[in-house]
Amino acid sequence: MYPQFETMEFKDQNDRMTRGGIYYTRIHFVREKYGTGGMQRLYNKMKEYGYNGPATEDEIKIADWYPHSYDILFLKAFKELFGESAFKRMARTVPRISGGVSDLFLKWPDNPNKLIKEGVKYWHMFYNFGRLESEVLDGGKGIIRGYGISTDPIFCELLTYYFQGLLEKAGALNVEVEHTHCVHRGDKFEEWKLTWSALDKSKNKKFSKIEWDKSLETGIDEIDEQHKYFVKILNEINIRLNNKDKGLLLEMLYFMDKYAHWHFSSEEKYMKKYNYPDYLKHHAEHERFYNYTKETIIEAKRGLDEHLEYSVNKYLIDWLINHIMGTDKKFANFLRDNNLVMENERMPSELEKVVKSTI
Repeated sequence: MYPQFETMEFKDQNDRMTRGGIYYTRIHFVREKYGTGGMQRLYNKMKEYGYNGPATEDEIKIADWYPHSYDILFLKAFKELFGESAFKRMARTVPRISGGVSDLFLKWPDNPNKLIKEGVKYWHMFYNFGRLESEVLDGGKGIIRGYGISTDPIFCELLTYYFQGLLEKAGALNVEVEHTHCVHRGDKFEEWKLTWSALDKSKNKKFSKIEWDKSLETGIDEIDEQHKYFVKILNEINIRLNNKDKGLLLEMLYFMDKYAHWHFSSEEKYMKKYNYPDYLKHHAEHERFYNYTKETIIEAKRGLDEHLEYSVNKYLIDWLINHIMGTDKKFANFLRDNNLVMENERMPSELEKVVKSTI
């Protein structure tokens, strides 16, 4: 039996559940860093200690819930196999590769105060137990408290590095996170004190354009042609951001939402037709984009400010590039490997009219 494992009551903790996307991002890190062989080593180690959960990435559904004890065991096996420094790096890196987290926190780029204040409200998107509270202090300081969130000390350790990664993602420099209270040391709650000294302004190049090049090509002409229009729409949004015209920006955001629904539906039509095995994961990324656009339109109606403008620019460009380079190219490879084709989907007339007259 794994050291400390008895205290977890592993087989009896199904009431504490974790969203599948959490496991997926951890697996993604292992796969990218250590390859399929590293992932197999980790699963073998987990099975030695009684693991009986999903055994492959394809078996994990992002939107489903899984026993939290699976995640705890994953973390213990990871740390034993790859060491403390790798564990820290994984915890700090996950916020950068998690689709759900990126969608939430890219709304507040260059704004650690907002991230700390608002971010804790999203705990229950990922876990069905416990809660987080936060307090923002002057001078680059904040406090996060957790109630009923920790089943094992390794989870507290993970969150310590994870919070550091979130602040770094928001552009903060010299980030320090101290785990000052812990239920496993006899305290009634978890508490982390966070400090940072400055923001990395050099990363915040606002209103940058996206240039189409061969690196963005999937090799499927129908997909690439639709993506080229997507790039043109994003660049038109950036022009309107530079002009600080809320009315024109909202007009283009509404149009982008309509275009995205048509483009994504076109892709998903063939995913369903050909029984694409990663359809649900791909569809989940599309849904996150819809949700971001919807929330951005609501915020833009209230008014434009520096953080919203930067968020719109950075989120849209980062999302499209990451989506094309990862998820879309994976679908394109599936089509090629199986000698499948996509027909040229004609753009609806109302969209085509705007495209020809505006961009």
